[in-house]
Amino acid sequence: MANGQKATIRDVAKRAGVAVSTASRALSHGSASKATREKVFRAAEELNFVPNPAARQLMSGRSNIVAIAIPERTDFIFRDMFVAGILGELSRAFSERRMLPFLALTELHDTESLERLLRDSSADGVVVLSFHYSRQLAQVFHDFDKPTVFIGRPFPRMRYPYVDVDNEGAAYCAAELLVERGRRNIGIIAGPDDMVAPKQRTMGCVNGLADQGMKPLAVISGEYTAEHGFEACERILEQYPEVDGVFAQSDQIAVGVLQALAKHGRQVPNDVSVIGFDDFPVATIANPKLTTFAQPLHDMAQAVAEMLCWRLEHGEWNTVAQVLPASLIKRDSV
Repeated sequence: MANGQKATIRDVAKRAGVAVSTASRALSHGSASKATREKVFRAAEELNFVPNPAARQLMSGRSNIVAIAIPERTDFIFRDMFVAGILGELSRAFSERRMLPFLALTELHDTESLERLLRDSSADGVVVLSFHYSRQLAQVFHDFDKPTVFIGRPFPRMRYPYVDVDNEGAAYCAAELLVERGRRNIGIIAGPDDMVAPKQRTMGCVNGLADQGMKPLAVISGEYTAEHGFEACERILEQYPEVDGVFAQSDQIAVGVLQALAKHGRQVPNDVSVIGFDDFPVATIANPKLTTFAQPLHDMAQAVAEMLCWRLEHGEWNTVAQVLPASLIKRDSV
């Protein structure tokens, strides 16, 4: 521009031969044809135009902020490998789409703080992670009334789009693998019973055993922690000393199982086979290395970002459910 003046969105629109609103949509990756987008970006480049985020927000009515809500205990959030891993992938996925992730971290049942955080964030939409069902918590997301995507299938009464892994199918495969290895006395150490994923994994393993004419010795629910794995395995060993197989519904749980078995002189896999779920780094440093199911965190995050961004740009959902496979990773514990 002459005299050192900065180009404005009006200058770009005039150079491209389009309306100001069209130029704004094209520059903010809103609805515009490929040809129009190319014309606008070419005009912006020729004019050395730098978009003003505040002006873009006023024109579009959007903040480009996505709230990532994690209603979970703070100490758990920062040591759970699934939460840490998916947060990193979500941050990258939304940043690639020029969206700003905003972490809405609250304690498990602190619905008042969560409601305030969501309201004050000015977020265009929300991603819900590590959801423990309660009527009050479900009401918070209902009242927020912005496009919402769950990571993990929500409870049946909550009709939200979601991205998940095939928990039931993977757990069925775990049962088949244990039976193939000659295991006949199998325990299931599950995650929290107020979440959907543990219910799916339990159902899949129970069904897999049933198709072989078997039932689990025990199903013990608890947190996705090594402490839970250790304590639950001790209970199983005390009540069912004949146990020869364990399906642990997370790698952290499986680590606790391995510790309990070692304490009681049970060799893995000679005496007891153990299968985990997640395929996080702990699986490769455990002794023995864990056979487990890998969660595709990158693909999950990309699917969530694509789903939500499409809804924000087009005003409708292009898909409401995406279930990705969990890959069996065979190592030394089976």
